[in-house]
Amino acid sequence: MARVFRWGIIGAGNIAGAFAQGLGDLPDAECYAIASRDEAKAASFAKKYGCKKYYASYAEMLADPSVDIVYVATPNNLHYTHTMMALEAGKHVLCEKPFAITCEQAMAMMRTSREKNLFLMEAMWSRFLPSVLETKKRLDAGEIGNPLLLQAEFGIHPPYDPTSRLFDPKLGGGSIPDIGIYPIFLALFLFGDPLSVEIISVPAPTGVDMTTTIVMKHKEDRMSVLTSSFAFDLESDAKITGDSGRLRLCRMFHIPTTLRVRHKVDEPELEIPVHLEGNGYNYEAQEVMKCVAEGKIESDMWSHSHTLRLLNIVERAAKDAFFNT
Repeated sequence: MARVFRWGIIGAGNIAGAFAQGLGDLPDAECYAIASRDEAKAASFAKKYGCKKYYASYAEMLADPSVDIVYVATPNNLHYTHTMMALEAGKHVLCEKPFAITCEQAMAMMRTSREKNLFLMEAMWSRFLPSVLETKKRLDAGEIGNPLLLQAEFGIHPPYDPTSRLFDPKLGGGSIPDIGIYPIFLALFLFGDPLSVEIISVPAPTGVDMTTTIVMKHKEDRMSVLTSSFAFDLESDAKITGDSGRLRLCRMFHIPTTLRVRHKVDEPELEIPVHLEGNGYNYEAQEVMKCVAEGKIESDMWSHSHTLRLLNIVERAAKDAFFNT
């Protein structure tokens, strides 16, 4: 009989709820405990998602010996603190993106996971989605010839509130760490590390980036043009153009989505069937449990080095916006 991994979740917001729902689609996972500073919120979350335990203290949940793996779903500025708390308590950790505010923080987290021999991964859920994996497979097979250009964007238009997690620099705000991380991830995943990076940002009044475009040159003359914004809505799709065709991850490209291909310029787009199980969060959770069962401290699919390469660009873009306010 397969082992059932008991998950504890820190933070009871929307992303935590989506992840808990994803766990419900996995027979070897149990959404065992939820911790929130608001006890009423924790109790409500536990009732909704079937958690056996709820805590008004993160430390109390981390002291529960029944918790095998912790999912950190608190605001960006708290990822480092809560991940380190969980690791020090002897728990394996899946930490929501962005993994940390700085590469220095990230390296400290990774160093602790190695010292404790505990699994640690950034929750870059798009890396494990069937639509993204199918895109990479078809590009590698040469379905659109030599892929030369990636255009990926993500834009939303929330009300401006300088105290919200989206705009407050103390909370790790900015479009790049919140939503721009997805286009950057896709560029690194499909085209590899950049040879050069150019960043243009328009900052919000608080100093975080409001709108940012990043242009990266990759090997084999490939380029990626990546945009994120809190100033306006965008189509939020991703197009990969090759010398003989085009692949498109439709709106919203970072979640389970429609995949379309055009083999020649004068041909119509064809929809590619992509089978999805659950709400998508189940795939990253399954990878975590597989790695823990195998005694690994990081995933080959989304390793510590992958996270550092991504965070390096995110950190650079955030600093560029702040220092040009």
